[in-house]
Amino acid sequence: MNSMSFKQKLRAGIPQVGIRSQLCNATVVEALGFCGFDYIYIDMEHSPNDLMSVLQQAHAIAGTKAETVVRIPSNDNVLIQRLLDVGVENIVVPMVDTPEEAKQAASAAQYPPNGIRSRARVHRGNSYGTDATYESTVDDRICLAVQIESDAAALRAFEIASVQGVDAVLFGPADLAADMGHTGNTEHPAVVAAIDDALKNILKAGKFAGMSTTDPVIASNWLAKGCHLVSIAGDLQTLVGASRRQLEATRQAMKA
Repeated sequence: MNSMSFKQKLRAGIPQVGIRSQLCNATVVEALGFCGFDYIYIDMEHSPNDLMSVLQQAHAIAGTKAETVVRIPSNDNVLIQRLLDVGVENIVVPMVDTPEEAKQAASAAQYPPNGIRSRARVHRGNSYGTDATYESTVDDRICLAVQIESDAAALRAFEIASVQGVDAVLFGPADLAADMGHTGNTEHPAVVAAIDDALKNILKAGKFAGMSTTDPVIASNWLAKGCHLVSIAGDLQTLVGASRRQLEATRQAMKA
């Protein structure tokens, strides 16, 4: 286990650079962890990952210096609780458009009186019941992020970010671009301007901000603008892209 939690690293001002994972494979995420990424962003929204496959991958990542971050498929109270119980402390909730939806997610991640998370005496999160301090300290470790992926959400970024229990707001640039009528063009000036404005409001609310991209220069620019965490690639995208390039190079060599 890392000496600092993901949230503690963010609070310390340490930029976090991660990679998205859709391959649902413990060996893959372990290898990526040893590559030096700060976090592995396991995607349950756009992959066949389930709770058990996520747990297996979390086990593998725990042997590296990387942190486990999991994006769930929807704003699901039960799944948030189950992930916390299996020891996943960094959760991303997609498609959050309103402060009310952000409050729903935050409530699921907190014990009463602040939330509705159900208690269990023994689970991986509390080291199978051996950590007597778990309930009094876990809020300092849990990092709950909500994802802004629509123009309406971007316009309400300050309200969403200000919700108690929301630690970070991530942008979904592809869906935001599509919602604004610029499908496939995340660098359209209107999309970039909407994110710029929303980013300022997230920082004004005192919360962490995150971005996803595949371009190193764009990643660096967003970090310079104030983002705290950026995922810079996807394992499936990288595999497919590298494989296609290798195949094309071989086809061209065959013609020579």
